Amino acid sequence: MNRGVLVYALAWLPAHGAAQTAAMPLPIIDMHLHAETLGEFGGGGPVCVNRGRILFYGWDPTQPLTPDALGHCETTVMSSATDEAVMRETIEVLERRNIRGVTFGPPDLVEQWRAASDRIIPALPFTDRDITPAGFRALHAAGRFELFAEITAQYRGLTLDDPVYDPYFALAQELDIPVGVHLGEGPPGGAHLLGGPGRPSPYRVRLGSPLQLEELLIRYPRLRIWVMHYASPFVDEMIAMLYSHPQLYVDVAQNNWGFPRAHFYDQLRRLVDAGFERRILFGSDQMVWPATIEIAIETIEQAPFLTEAQKRDILYNNAARFLALSDAEIARHHGR
Repeated sequence: MNRGVLVYALAWLPAHGAAQTAAMPLPIIDMHLHAETLGEFGGGGPVCVNRGRILFYGWDPTQPLTPDALGHCETTVMSSATDEAVMRETIEVLERRNIRGVTFGPPDLVEQWRAASDRIIPALPFTDRDITPAGFRALHAAGRFELFAEITAQYRGLTLDDPVYDPYFALAQELDIPVGVHLGEGPPGGAHLLGGPGRPSPYRVRLGSPLQLEELLIRYPRLRIWVMHYASPFVDEMIAMLYSHPQLYVDVAQNNWGFPRAHFYDQLRRLVDAGFERRILFGSDQMVWPATIEIAIETIEQAPFLTEAQKRDILYNNAARFLALSDAEIARHHGR
């Protein structure tokens, strides 16, 4: 289970930046791309985006809970039509906008994407496709992944300091592998919609709190880790964690296109005003909707409170530093 449930639910609701040269736009690093199939997201369809209003309705609990009852949005974009098109159309955006993307999904599918484009940075997820610590080490040694993401403990009803994750965090610290963890909102009605007939959902809102990371970060102080979705809506707690743990970063994926833009700007501005503009990473969380990548970029580029330097930090510079890119890599990304 992953955060795609959120946008899958919203999918059923009614519904560019300055270029460096004409041939080479300024580079972007997307820390949150999915190599997935349409089947993982209900077969695809339209999804709500923040170019118009998004409203979340109240539900009458005496009635069936259906996606139609969740709310309304004014603007949608369509998913790709086929699994092959998800890959092709995502890569087309990466090429056109000069983006490198941290991409996670089933390892064999990520390999297909990687073979199709050198803009794919492979990552290994820890979701329902678990792998043993020995297998983790072997895949890394074989060059099959460079990052460990996305870890979705919240959808399992677990915290990230659960012992099941301990050997993987230990390996990530030993091998200096950056780790991305999901914390934040689940789908509308997720505590009721997730799970299955006769099987209650393990998802809980409280499990999105970033405070659960404290003991983990003390246990593994050299772990390079970022919190996906900046643990929204727990922004104050996230600020406290960033202040106390300087190795910690956040991304803004999906919040930057799937939530009302004013709401997202309020949260982003709080992070910036608190002094953490150099610890915010761009991400799209495009899943099977490649068009959302450019909407996510647009949301950052149009933020009225960000300077041009802050936008470049969020879109590229912060990730380059977090990933410890070499000067040669950075120059290559800029076409130099």
